[in-house]
Amino acid sequence: MRKISNLDLKEQFTNEFLRSGGLEAIRDVELLNDLINYNRNDLSTVTPRLNAFMLSILGSHMTPQYFSNEHISDYDSFLQKSYLFDQEQIDTEAHFDKVYEELKNKTDMLFRGQREARWRLYSTLQRFWIWDKLNESGTGYLEFLQKIISSGKSEHTKVIEEILEENHIDVINDIAVLGFLQHHGTPTPLLDWTYSFQNALFFGTDGIEPNPGMKEIDNYFSVYSIQENDFGQGGMRKIISDSLKSVGDELKLAFMEKIAEDKDELKKMKEHFEERSFFDEKRIKGSGLISHMTKIENLINIPVTYFSDNESDSQLIFSLTNSNNIKNQKGVFTWNADPSKPLEMKGNEQYNESRLENDPEDYRFSGCYNINKKLVPYILEKLKKDGITRDFIYPDSDLNTWNIYENSKKAST
Repeated sequence: MRKISNLDLKEQFTNEFLRSGGLEAIRDVELLNDLINYNRNDLSTVTPRLNAFMLSILGSHMTPQYFSNEHISDYDSFLQKSYLFDQEQIDTEAHFDKVYEELKNKTDMLFRGQREARWRLYSTLQRFWIWDKLNESGTGYLEFLQKIISSGKSEHTKVIEEILEENHIDVINDIAVLGFLQHHGTPTPLLDWTYSFQNALFFGTDGIEPNPGMKEIDNYFSVYSIQENDFGQGGMRKIISDSLKSVGDELKLAFMEKIAEDKDELKKMKEHFEERSFFDEKRIKGSGLISHMTKIENLINIPVTYFSDNESDSQLIFSLTNSNNIKNQKGVFTWNADPSKPLEMKGNEQYNESRLENDPEDYRFSGCYNINKKLVPYILEKLKKDGITRDFIYPDSDLNTWNIYENSKKAST
């Protein structure tokens, strides 16, 4: 009996292709006839021509999504998306309830909700950089970021300081300004994440379009998840802390070598001061170190990282909670220095560049829950009962800083 491999997938993706405008592009009359005569219960109707056609469409989903620095691209299927995400599909209330109970009290994970499962993890500035063809303006990406930050500081320093109720040199650092602007309408290279699964669900359902799409993936929204420990090596606080330790150890050794009278004394001094830090992190806050380390000309050299002030006892504070929106949203920001590559693509590149011999080759940037849009009314009711409403998420909704982007664009063109 004849067998045809992956027939279900071939049929699904071929149907999606045809319903999405692909039918008009077919000029082969015999292939059109094969499509008309196809009967999934009669394998004899799967002609070699039709099988080859369906196989080519399936093949396009079995390779990573096409990327161009001149166009925004989306995922065409969950199969295509699987190259960069570990996915779980949720279609029933019972399945959703199980995941909800597992994750609603998590505090050590980063979550991000997006109302379309097909969307890649582009920052808002990346989208406008591509849409507005700013790469053709003559202004480089770094220079454009500097314009945004300069305008942000000029217009909103007083507001940021009032919210923080502090006034020292590190409050108005570049990442704090970008974070403030991000939460009030200015496109930035930051991507919003949260420590709250419930908040991520709100963002994933906010403004969602319930109508079914032509493709399976169109019928879902997504909540992405990353264990903070898995992202820890790239966290900005750890980068700064490691830098302090590295520089401090070098200075400490140089100092001991200078005052030690002989090798034995040097050995004793090394053992005695081994666990002692050269720099006192309790004195870091307000010292200007954060302002220096987060200067945009320094950050542009760090491909991917994240910023969080979640550790309240840490002295390495980025002053991110400078908006009531950020406070309620339990906000975290991921940083992507590339003007056009989405975060998951850049993260994958960084993993492959730094991967050790024993590290797995089969890398996925994060977990992803693809949730059927038909569950949205049920989810919103559940969130409302738990106090997650628009008024809670956006207490400062009146302030809009879109003019910062428009003015920077005009200055560039």
